[in-house]
Amino acid sequence: MFAGKKHKTGCMLYRRLTIYIYLIESACCGFSGNLINSSPSLAGSLRNQSRCDSEGDKRLQEGEVTAVEQIGRSSAWRLTAGRRGLPRKKILIVNAYFPDERQPVKRSHQVPNTVAPVLLAGYFHADLCDIKLYNEVSSGYLEVYQPDLLSWPDMLVITGLSAAFDRLLHLTAYARSANSSVIVAAGGHGVRSLPKYAEQFFDYTCLQDVEQIGSVIADAFGPCYLSERFNPRYDLAYWIGKLGYAESTRNCNFNCGFCSLTGAGRKYEVAPDKYLEAQLENMGKRLILFFDDNQVFGATREDFERRISQVQRRRAAGQFKYWSGFVTDTFFWDDNNIKFASDTGCISVFVGVESFDDHSWLASSNKKQNSRFSQKELLRRAIDGGILVQYGLVFDPTKQTVAQMYRELDIICADPEIPAPNFIFTATPYPGTPFFHECARKGLILPNTHVRDLEGSTLCLKPIDSMEDAVDFVRDGRRLARYRGRLIKHQLRFNRRYRQSLNFHQRMLSNITAAAILAPTTVLGPGELLRRKLPRTHVSTTELLDDIYRPRRHVDRRYRHYFEPTAVTDYGGELNLFLVDDLLAQARRHEPGSTFLITSDA
Repeated sequence: MFAGKKHKTGCMLYRRLTIYIYLIESACCGFSGNLINSSPSLAGSLRNQSRCDSEGDKRLQEGEVTAVEQIGRSSAWRLTAGRRGLPRKKILIVNAYFPDERQPVKRSHQVPNTVAPVLLAGYFHADLCDIKLYNEVSSGYLEVYQPDLLSWPDMLVITGLSAAFDRLLHLTAYARSANSSVIVAAGGHGVRSLPKYAEQFFDYTCLQDVEQIGSVIADAFGPCYLSERFNPRYDLAYWIGKLGYAESTRNCNFNCGFCSLTGAGRKYEVAPDKYLEAQLENMGKRLILFFDDNQVFGATREDFERRISQVQRRRAAGQFKYWSGFVTDTFFWDDNNIKFASDTGCISVFVGVESFDDHSWLASSNKKQNSRFSQKELLRRAIDGGILVQYGLVFDPTKQTVAQMYRELDIICADPEIPAPNFIFTATPYPGTPFFHECARKGLILPNTHVRDLEGSTLCLKPIDSMEDAVDFVRDGRRLARYRGRLIKHQLRFNRRYRQSLNFHQRMLSNITAAAILAPTTVLGPGELLRRKLPRTHVSTTELLDDIYRPRRHVDRRYRHYFEPTAVTDYGGELNLFLVDDLLAQARRHEPGSTFLITSDA
């Protein structure tokens, strides 16, 4: 962030109180979470020398101060009285996104989707803040579809995945050009991947988890603008529809070499029951509850069953019909897990199969848990047990041949017991991961690779096959372009095979999955059906930048450089010197203790 910048508005009375009273009264409502997958986590560790660096905020971050219930009645009264007559603040929270199509498309049917804006909004006091949420996944680029919002907020909070880092810069430039006094707080995996480089662009560069937005609010506006308790704003999440997203865990208890979570280096944590309950209470009635966790099963069966039982009580009362979430192979090792999940309404689980055939690659990627049992057998057992399994494959062009990947597709299409994959992901060198360090050390990252290219549909690495063959698979093979007829026949046989174990909704979900991998834009964004697709090279060195890199609205000359693409490598293939400290970092910042904060019901 900009060094030394301070915002001194509102609640001046509280700024004059002692540090101890400030700490207790500003203790915010608890806990918020991460986006996995595709996860979105916004952070709240402030990058300037503000009160967040005080001993009191340290206590707040470590959960020693829990909420209004610890302040006493007189302090709570002072906090309430201090809010009277304060100006309302306008808050815009945006989930930034770059679509694979490199066009301004709307993926209105994207599942899973983000819940981070919902959780972030839960920390702003509803009586003092007008809050709007915007999700670029479902609604497209903000400056294209709702440009008037850019000049509206007093504070812009933005989050996004690693590849969306440049979108954070674009939105910041637009907002500051339209309103010079706007406060910008940015976080998510994109900022976590480039923490030092990001400091220069935002007022608050956030590296921790989303509940730390409470520290941003207190520093920018004053503690009275904090909600007394965690109040996730599902009522503002227009993109969710019949699905309810909730976070019950953070991070992952495995360390796959290519995963951005491994690069972040954070420990797996299970949320307190009280935090999950706050989400369930606020989201209302939904057809499906989706656990927006990276690993809902977790390290112990006891934790898993406790959280699912918490949901089951509400499901029995009619709030949900089904639940779903991400798991790893360990979930399938015990048939009791499958039975318990099926009995409590699990419609499907997502798992990273990665490969049906290449055990050596799985081992080299530190994904040995996928080699313990046959992947095909585990999937069959789960589906026979009444749970649809959805999964993805990974194509690592530095170690796997194109012939190997086509063999994976042959295995799927030849076996009616295996469902169609949800996606085939091209291995991506996310900064900070062991995979990135390996590729950088061997000189495998292609020249002129940008952070924007790190999204799975662009070849960023030197393949062991010819470039032509590798590109052919990335462009067509990962969409099963040559397998359309075979996949359709396979899907019909799959439906017949599991007509007894899967219900109508599960079979329909499987059919939609098969259609989505064949025609993702049509299925996930039907409004874009008639849009002419732009040609792509699918190679980072030669791929054209999105048209969105040319400003569509007025941008002050001070911020025009925000539209220059952030390079990972230069034209010679060397790492970008401005990012080298971030790119070669072995681990990211760790919190001193649990990041989960719990608030009272007061």
